[in-house]
Amino acid sequence: MVWFLAAILVVGCREGEVPVAPLKSKVLSETKRPDPARFAKEIAAFDKEELENAPPRGGIVFTGSSSIRLWKLGEAFADLPVLNRGFGGSVANDLIVYADQVVLRYEPKVLVVYTGSNDINAKLTVEEALADFTGFLELVNRKLPETKVLVNPVKISRKRIEQIEKVRELNGKLKAWCAERPWTRWVETAQYLEDENGQPIDRFFAKDQLHLSPEGYVEWEKILGPVLREEWEKKAKG
Repeated sequence: MVWFLAAILVVGCREGEVPVAPLKSKVLSETKRPDPARFAKEIAAFDKEELENAPPRGGIVFTGSSSIRLWKLGEAFADLPVLNRGFGGSVANDLIVYADQVVLRYEPKVLVVYTGSNDINAKLTVEEALADFTGFLELVNRKLPETKVLVNPVKISRKRIEQIEKVRELNGKLKAWCAERPWTRWVETAQYLEDENGQPIDRFFAKDQLHLSPEGYVEWEKILGPVLREEWEKKAKG
């Protein structure tokens, strides 16, 4: 294995620019990550919103890949100050690169994260995916030590059926990692997707057999909602 700087941190970038400042941390890795520059348009859109109608600070931010981006959060959590900063196809390294644009500048009291499936699909090893995922979480904690981070497990899917065992291994390691850090909270939001044989339940998935169906999101909301409201009430009172 080779130690190297895994990602770059966004600091003071102009709209549409790709960050260049290196993040001062090391991640055990050998696999090249997907190029973060592929999300220049999505990040520029976030920057434009910031300039024209800046979202409020101190609320709840959701970030991660398309499972977050496609979630109609305003409907699911209408009683909460939620902000969607998911961008489809992203991996955990992209969250590190664009941490300022998708999380840090909003100073959330609660952060909800879903990522990891695309990391495994990009041929990262379980250890590499774990290092990137936890590297992002640690970055958030260094910058926002008062933020509570709700961590969702990586979901299985029929589209990526051959990756299920790696997904389960990654989830096990992530859960153990979170158990040792009180500023995180592991929320078991993926088991409902499996039948008694550990196979994906089709009605919870869209036609592409990868993303969630409306019914799948309803079940996710039922599990995450009470935890999210509990943590938000604690932070709002504090």
